[in-house]
Amino acid sequence: MGIISWSDELFQVHYADETITLLPKEYALFHYLFTWKNRTFSREELLDRVWPLEDPTDRTVDDHIYRLRRKLQKWSPLFTIDTVRGVGYRLTWKQQQPPQPSVLNHEFADTIRSLMETYHGMGMGAAMQTLQANQEVLGFSLDPFYEMYLHFIRGDFPWFVENTSFSLPERLFYLFHIYYMAETEMENTVHLLKRVEAYAGQMPPTFRDEVQITAVAVFALAGLRKEAEEQLAVAKQVVASMESKSFTLFLHAQQVLLALVSNRPEEAEELILHAAEKLQLVPMQRELGSFIVYRGICLYMRGDRTKARQQIDEGVEIIRSTKFIPHLIYAVKTVHFFLLTHPYDEEWLRKYSKLWEELNREYALERLKKSILCALS
Repeated sequence: MGIISWSDELFQVHYADETITLLPKEYALFHYLFTWKNRTFSREELLDRVWPLEDPTDRTVDDHIYRLRRKLQKWSPLFTIDTVRGVGYRLTWKQQQPPQPSVLNHEFADTIRSLMETYHGMGMGAAMQTLQANQEVLGFSLDPFYEMYLHFIRGDFPWFVENTSFSLPERLFYLFHIYYMAETEMENTVHLLKRVEAYAGQMPPTFRDEVQITAVAVFALAGLRKEAEEQLAVAKQVVASMESKSFTLFLHAQQVLLALVSNRPEEAEELILHAAEKLQLVPMQRELGSFIVYRGICLYMRGDRTKARQQIDEGVEIIRSTKFIPHLIYAVKTVHFFLLTHPYDEEWLRKYSKLWEELNREYALERLKKSILCALS
């Protein structure tokens, strides 16, 4: 049996050939309950987690639960929204038993794994989420890495704070990135980076290496140019040992940011050109969008406001289309940072300030910052 899929823009949920349209608050409540299926929440918890910036009442939760039950009743063979007396509500998922792994052909399992890796590399977040959502009907189980990673790319950031089934070192890479996304005072991110490095020996090697590369931009954006240049030398050694196209492009992105904050547009443009050549061979949409954004910033530095706006907007929309929420947040934050710290374009600063505030609110980034610091204290 398949599983539910979501259309966030239309507030629609889909199962098989059926589609149900919900009101925005109904959709938000159902999405949260479904994400945390088989877990009981009090009305107070639901108010705080689904509508943190509003001031509804317990009655609001009850009314929305009633309407959800009525609209979703036809899917009761899949799940029910139950009242837990004296506590609150729980979405009870009626788990279907997939075929046992021993029944499945190993070649099929390898094909699924390869498909997921291809989607990942090309930045096809929606396709990755569709594959995950249909594990039952396809009869396979995702690799634990992707089970965790997919929470990250769809913006389910509280999961990493609240979930204790994975150890802190296993979650630390994600917690660091969530904080980095949320924090606008970069010296605070530098302090957190130092704390994360204390756990380096316990982190999975790929995550440890990625943090070493990310540190280049962290230092650069904090104004620590000397530290950034020193870290770049370390990052180059890390990437050289990997022989990975994606990590090479990731290193280029950190180098571009360092060049931009150091007011070296020629160097940034050369790196962007090298990246564009690589992306002709490996069409990685997340990276393509990011480098188009960087090209837009270079155009601002060259004084070409019209082309800069076009490139930045195009890059952000490419990233948005991948459904990789962290990359979207990083792109918007980068644009906001440069427009805030340089008097290039007041109108586009207002535009991206508004977009940054919307993302901050939608993904509760400010609240998550505090939770992450508590988790690491």
